[in-house]
Amino acid sequence: MEPDQSQEASPTTEKQPGFSSNADSADLRLVRGEIPVTALIVVCLSFFERIAFNAVTSPLQNYIQNAEDDPLRPGALGLGEEIASTIISIFFMISFTTPLLAGVLADVYLGRFRTVLLSYGMYILGVFVLFMTSLPALLSRGAGLPGLIVAMVFVSCGLGAIKATIPPYLAEQCSNVNEEIVILPSGERVFVSRPATIEYTFNLYYWSSNMGVLSRIASTYLEKNVGFWAAFLVGLSSLCLGVITLLVSRGRLIEVDRQVSAIIWAARALRIAVFKRLHIPISKNEDDRSVPGSDEYIQQLKSGLKVCHAFLPFVVYWLCQAQMGTNTVSQAANMQTHGIPNDLLSVIDAFTVIIVLPMLNHMLYPWLRKLGYSCSSITRIAVGLAFESCAMAWATGVQALIYTSPPCYSRPRACAASHNGALPNDVNVAFQLPAYVFEGIGESFALPAVYDYAFNNSHQNLKSIVQGIYVLSAAFGYGISLALSPTYKDPKLLYMYAGLAGSTMLVTIAFILAFRAH
Repeated sequence: MEPDQSQEASPTTEKQPGFSSNADSADLRLVRGEIPVTALIVVCLSFFERIAFNAVTSPLQNYIQNAEDDPLRPGALGLGEEIASTIISIFFMISFTTPLLAGVLADVYLGRFRTVLLSYGMYILGVFVLFMTSLPALLSRGAGLPGLIVAMVFVSCGLGAIKATIPPYLAEQCSNVNEEIVILPSGERVFVSRPATIEYTFNLYYWSSNMGVLSRIASTYLEKNVGFWAAFLVGLSSLCLGVITLLVSRGRLIEVDRQVSAIIWAARALRIAVFKRLHIPISKNEDDRSVPGSDEYIQQLKSGLKVCHAFLPFVVYWLCQAQMGTNTVSQAANMQTHGIPNDLLSVIDAFTVIIVLPMLNHMLYPWLRKLGYSCSSITRIAVGLAFESCAMAWATGVQALIYTSPPCYSRPRACAASHNGALPNDVNVAFQLPAYVFEGIGESFALPAVYDYAFNNSHQNLKSIVQGIYVLSAAFGYGISLALSPTYKDPKLLYMYAGLAGSTMLVTIAFILAFRAH
């Protein structure tokens, strides 16, 4: 039975004594319990990190691509669109590779609290270097590019560790939610479900993350009217608030015991699987090779790897996401923005999530469940992938419109009629908005669902590691984006967007067929 997130069990409801959760609750509607304060603290940690992430990364395309003397857009390093998109893709690829190592650190060695604290420390160091080297005095002396490289190394490590650690840390704060039958004031008997509470908490987590995206508004105007250093200072300040919140809350957060042997037996079992052509033994004694741990551990590992099958479509999903903070920003720079910063429009994505996600949780999902339709994590992922394809299709149409518009047609801001790049093609930037709306709707369906699916279908010993494997799909996506960098220039962009739209739709269809039994 799918949980109903639209209604929380009120503290004033009457508890039903003496029940069997398997028998008595089987036909009852599932509702979420009260969200623990510690879960809200972890949500705040994610919120501060998202403010920092968006304040720092949203100006990067302009910071790297455009020169300081660009007549139309703010800039600093002047390396061009292809190199800027390549550098940013490398940055994100590293950021999405480190979570697997961070998952091991959190699950096996340091625990979640220490891993999050270490992540924040590296994050702050990287943003501090970026802030200092973007100051006009140091930028004019050539410190910008070296500072950017050093900053990206530290930020990518800190960011990756937070991505692997925060989602399971958040769900573990709900471990003390009591599962019980309660009677609502209306007289209805319902079952307070821990998985329903976790699902709702993940939706809250993702909603608050998109509230943090709104820092892009301040960041883009600061880069344009004050300087890039001011935008980076916003991110640095937010990270400091996050560290203070983490340290103050240390004694309250739930810390699950670490399993020292988990990664050891998992690594050895996987090594044997490679020798046996990717066949993992059913039990530790299936052949003469010694597999550590119990038969139960082997089954846990096989179950965890089965969960990871659902992550494969996200390689293409994150390939599309890679365009939304790089090439679509450059696309807007070639359009008539009427004074609006060209990297501001991506905030429409976050606005869409902020509006759509509560509507899904409190209106659409409950209504569909009453009609008898399933709203499983797999279903929501499939819908999200379909909307991602729509976003890329719309971006394709916008790029075609740019290439068919004067004054420079397929060479925007690169012909004599553009007055040395000061005049973009005659297309209103508002045409970009539906792409970001489709993107936001897709995120609202897919990303909370994949967090929920990864946590609820993996064993306690492997939660951070499975989360790290999911984030690794983003690394592969950005790696492919890096390979596509030769197409990140006019007039090849049209074919790049069209290829992504078609590929995403094919992946969506394949995903639906592969998981149709779920």
